[in-house]
Amino acid sequence: MTLTRNNPLAKQIWITDPLGPGDIDRVIIEWRSLFRQIAHAPDLEWPRWRALQAMAKITLNETESPTLTDLPPLEFHQTRRVDHRLILRRH
Repeated sequence: MTLTRNNPLAKQIWITDPLGPGDIDRVIIEWRSLFRQIAHAPDLEWPRWRALQAMAKITLNETESPTLTDLPPLEFHQTRRVDHRLILRRH
């Protein structure tokens, strides 16, 4: 079974205690990054390279990036600037 190429919900079968959905998404992100690099690399006069580039382009068009997610709006308290200073009390 293809992980997410034909069925985006197929990643659920790979989720276990040590392997979460974020891990699966990260693998997909890394593979898509590699495919983008191959697809946009310079053309070489080598039939196997051109075949690999063509397959990378097809795979990119058939898969959806896990980073393209509609996130809920931020709560008001999440829109304020965060102050990371450590304040120590003197006794």
